[in-house]
Amino acid sequence: MYLPYALAWAIGAPAACALVDPRISGWLPDAGTAVSAVTLVVVLLMMRALDDIRDLDYDREHNPDRPLARGVVRVRDLTVMVAAGTVLVLALNAWRWPVMCVLAGQLAYAYLVLWADRRLGWPRGDALVAGFLVNLPVQLMINAFLYAGLLHSAGLAPVWPGAIGIAVAALAFLHVEFARKTTRRPRPGERTYVTLFGTAGTAALALACALASVAVLIASTTAGGGERTGTWAVWLAAAPLAFAGLGALRFRREDLARWPYGQAALFMLVSFAGYQIINLVERATAP
Repeated sequence: MYLPYALAWAIGAPAACALVDPRISGWLPDAGTAVSAVTLVVVLLMMRALDDIRDLDYDREHNPDRPLARGVVRVRDLTVMVAAGTVLVLALNAWRWPVMCVLAGQLAYAYLVLWADRRLGWPRGDALVAGFLVNLPVQLMINAFLYAGLLHSAGLAPVWPGAIGIAVAALAFLHVEFARKTTRRPRPGERTYVTLFGTAGTAALALACALASVAVLIASTTAGGGERTGTWAVWLAAAPLAFAGLGALRFRREDLARWPYGQAALFMLVSFAGYQIINLVERATAP
């Protein structure tokens, strides 16, 4: 499942940054994008391995069928995989050293989080807000890595609008994060934001992230009286909200136990695809 997800992310996040950066018009993926996509697949697998190590005690009690919890895979195995993956992704990106430095910073932070968990027991697994705040920079720094790849391809230095593109992509991801943990009937021991914000509050957060992602993108690309993009782009940027709205509607009206994950995932994936489509049309219609 990481392959299409990583490909969409590797194209979508730079595309969002290109849309809000006034110096870039009609961005197209290139060889650097392919390197970023391969890197992202490996990094996502590494992050999954690190999460499994952090959650080992919890999984032994609540998810005993997971490979690490049932002993099919050892912590040492995952440690070797992460070490090999680190060498691989840094070597893949060595030819564009500024991008490699951003990637190295993201990996170093992820390892620091693991160290704090294993050595200090912080944050506690049931401290959901603290855990969210600690983990969020990992996702932001992955987007920053993809933005750095875009800048390297364009031969440009970073500017503040790039942070807006990073935020747009991050908010689309957060819609999935909150939606997948929106449930009416939590499983025994399940870590879900519902225990803090309630079912309605968590569902509202999921929907708010989707709306914010679209609103920030539209506000940024139509700044200056819509000089950069036309009405068609606004409608295209807003179209993925149909999936977020459908998910919310089904969860409420059909009395589902959980927010339908498919609709949440489609919101993010279609959003990422939409960013690139806008870039392509912008390129095709440029004078």
